[in-house]
Amino acid sequence: MTTELMRYESHRFLLYKRWDYAPHGRTKEQQEALDAGQVLFKTANFEHWATQPELVERVQNFLVNSVPSYRPSPYGDSPRDVINALCWEVRNGAAVIVRAKPAYIPHDGFVPALTEDDRYRRELADRAERAARYEARSKAHEEDFEAYKQEMERAERAARSLKPLRHIETIAEAAARNRAAWAARDALAALASTAASAVASSLPFMDDGAVDLGEVLDVGTVGTALGDAAPFEYGNMPSFGDGFSLAKTPNRGDPGTWYTNPGSGQMRLYGDTGAPVVDLDFDHPHLGMRPHAHNWTGGRRDKNFDVVPFSPWNR
Repeated sequence: MTTELMRYESHRFLLYKRWDYAPHGRTKEQQEALDAGQVLFKTANFEHWATQPELVERVQNFLVNSVPSYRPSPYGDSPRDVINALCWEVRNGAAVIVRAKPAYIPHDGFVPALTEDDRYRRELADRAERAARYEARSKAHEEDFEAYKQEMERAERAARSLKPLRHIETIAEAAARNRAAWAARDALAALASTAASAVASSLPFMDDGAVDLGEVLDVGTVGTALGDAAPFEYGNMPSFGDGFSLAKTPNRGDPGTWYTNPGSGQMRLYGDTGAPVVDLDFDHPHLGMRPHAHNWTGGRRDKNFDVVPFSPWNR
């Protein structure tokens, strides 16, 4: 089968099966036509070939009818795959490209040559088609962008409706807020002082003969200060409300003194440097022990399984 491949520089280029072109020997003119086809193939832009639907269709028809090894995909072949299949057949010699003038060989794949008027009308139609496609794409992009802007505006309006207006505090309001904070601070300090006095008065009297806490170590030394501590008795802790659960025992104090937390009732002993060395906790259990004690080692309070038990003594 012979199929016209394309028209180029006033010549037609035909596709032949290898044994269909001059099977009994080639004349000089036939060899020149074959050489010209080989030059066209070597200098061809196959990417451009794949962009021409009519050329791709002619090539595929030639492959289907002339090359038994070619099997088109049932799902359709891409233009590039069709052109690559033709290149494979030409390179291995199963097909050849031959140059011929428009009226040289009449055959079933002949496509009449275009006149100048035909070329001009086709060019105008092609320009009009490309302009229409560009206009359609531009319109679609504009519509998408307009829809995006409308959606963003709708989301912004919804967000503004949910977000309350921010109140700008005036100087008078700020002064009133500061005065209220200072009054609350002074009231809390006075209440804490009263509660501390009440807790101190409720705790039992202790002297050197009644309570022996063992050797008190400085911060940073290793040892268990309450390992062999003697028992002592503590009274019932009064309740002063939730306000004292936030009280914090100071981490510094006068050397050799005890501090009692007015909220939890915790007692803390300060060493020679003023740093804590022993904590006595009464208001919660630790490892099932209530009360219990924590030693301070290296500036850190012992925890977990390092708590020290102690027992109150009875009056």
